Amino acid sequence: MRLFTMLPRAALVVAALSLPAAAQEGDPRPGYGEIFAPDRLAAALANVGIAAIRTQMELEYEYLSTDVLRGTLSLSGVTARPRLPYDRAGQCEITVERAVLSSDLSEPFAVSSEVALTLIGADAAIACLPPEASLGLRTAGFNAITLDRLTVTADYVYGTGATLFDLSAALNGVAILDVSAAGTFLPRPGEFGQPGDPAFRVTRAVASLRDTGGWAALSQLLPENLRAPETIRALGNEQLTQALSEGGTRNLSAIERNFIDALMTQVEAYVRDPGEITIEADLPPGGIVLEPDTYAKPHGLISALALDARMTPLSRSRLIDTDLLTQIDGGELTIAERLDLARALMSGEGVPLATSLVPELLAPVLGSDDDRAAEAAGLVASALARTDPETAYGHALRATAAEVPGAISMLDALEARLTTPTVVAAQNVNLTGSPADALGTGTDPRDLRALALAHFTGLGAPRAYARAYYYALLAEAAGDIGATALREEIEARFGARGPAVAAFWSDLSAETQRAALADWIALDLASRYRAP
Repeated sequence: MRLFTMLPRAALVVAALSLPAAAQEGDPRPGYGEIFAPDRLAAALANVGIAAIRTQMELEYEYLSTDVLRGTLSLSGVTARPRLPYDRAGQCEITVERAVLSSDLSEPFAVSSEVALTLIGADAAIACLPPEASLGLRTAGFNAITLDRLTVTADYVYGTGATLFDLSAALNGVAILDVSAAGTFLPRPGEFGQPGDPAFRVTRAVASLRDTGGWAALSQLLPENLRAPETIRALGNEQLTQALSEGGTRNLSAIERNFIDALMTQVEAYVRDPGEITIEADLPPGGIVLEPDTYAKPHGLISALALDARMTPLSRSRLIDTDLLTQIDGGELTIAERLDLARALMSGEGVPLATSLVPELLAPVLGSDDDRAAEAAGLVASALARTDPETAYGHALRATAAEVPGAISMLDALEARLTTPTVVAAQNVNLTGSPADALGTGTDPRDLRALALAHFTGLGAPRAYARAYYYALLAEAAGDIGATALREEIEARFGARGPAVAAFWSDLSAETQRAALADWIALDLASRYRAP
């Protein structure tokens, strides 16, 4: 009986397995592309990192968003409860409405790497601060620290190795702090040749504090007789002098005395009418190097950086006059004024960024015979590099021929965005006369190699690959032992670039070889370069 009972069930299973594949399909299943999507993987890694943080503190969030292609990770509704040794009651709680970690992954490894952290609407309980600080803030009427926004940005520049750092923090009802610094780490050997403390080349250092109500509250903590501006200045002067002189054991330099005087002058003005205080380093264009023994003590930093105190940053005093800006369109501007305005429009310093206006602004300079026309060409090339690389390349060639700083790197960057035939055509526009005209009457074949190298790199002559190849062929034929390597390097420039470039180079090289051979025979160069 049991056998007869199992037969219908077996028949059903066999029937199900015998159904067509299409009939067996259920709801669509996610593919590997969805499972291993970049955003999903980034979210998983972010949660792993958050799990690691949770081993040190309580951490919650309401929503996590990732966008790998744009290089952003954002958290909304964040609550953190760190365990602090002085917060035995566990009252420290930090909330953040939105936290965003971003990078430049949309343009990876182009010029620099940038990472930025932005906090919006952060609130921290007073219990998160040490007892001494929290007591003072409670007395001043603060029950919490509210941060309207905090932005921290770090940028590493590949070409120079410089690190750029910017911080901006706005505490509600207290102050707004802005800090900007730029510098480069420089290795220094230590004892027995081992790596020692690094030096720093500082190119920018500025910090600015603007009052938004903090002094009015914090001044209530001071006794009445210590709130007078003159008293605060005298006390500050005395304390700073005592600290920098190391208890009177060393004499202050003139730079240190001037800094103390300038700083306390600004503090006195700040106390009278709370506004802004700025401390900024007065640095030369190339910056200044701080050796380990220089930055070991504050007085060394003050003297080396030539720190100065003022109300606002120097950049606020370098704004371009409006009367000059109104002459951009058709005004009577000198060449120097046009060049200065072009640099400002490209950097956004002293005037809103407007690179699109630079070519028209410098057009009169480009058409002149002034020596600064090449410099103008370099600026126009930089302005057009992103939007019109072909036109920019022509201007960069002109700047390179005049050895304008930075033009060579501009050429290399533009060539990466242009086809080889376009590059060669642009180079030929700037060439005049026959290549044989530059041969001169010398008898050293290394002069031919020098011509080839100049045209190949653009250093000392307009960059022109065809002419560089022409001179390299002649130098090699004349017996220059270094010419072969240069010729092969020129040929390698056109290799591995696809069949179109290969065909183009085949025609160009054949034409150049015929021209070189014809001039070799016509000018009897063999007799000139033959060794006695």
